[in-house]
Amino acid sequence: MPVEVMRATLGILAIFLSTNFARCADADRKQPDEESLRSYMAGEYDLIGRKPNSTATYTGHLTLRNENGVLQVTGTIGGKTDKCVARFDTVAGDDRIPVLRMHFHRDGFECDATYRWQSDPDNYPRFTGYVYLAETKSPGLEALFPIHK
Repeated sequence: MPVEVMRATLGILAIFLSTNFARCADADRKQPDEESLRSYMAGEYDLIGRKPNSTATYTGHLTLRNENGVLQVTGTIGGKTDKCVARFDTVAGDDRIPVLRMHFHRDGFECDATYRWQSDPDNYPRFTGYVYLAETKSPGLEALFPIHK
């Protein structure tokens, strides 16, 4: 194959790939469909975590319910149950990375949590996030795994 033809082919391929990547980047910046996400996320989860400002770990159970357009959260850790509402938000400025935020009480403290989600191999949601207290030096960590019934 002549060198000119190879260069032209590579040039066309480069243009195609850059256009495709730009289109994917724009799609990633679109706001998520919150109703679909609430339905997708609704369910029961095993919770594994590490307390903020500590190396102490814990386990628990979390339930997400889609009720009247609101994602209701019920979490139980160490026999204590707390309820709150989860809300969708974005982080990282212009990148607008979608996250799920929660504000709840645990062990007598007000906590805030920020979770990212992804689909596991069976297409169920899985969450990982940070848990913060008002004076957090080291955030806590949590992972939520769907319970398959």
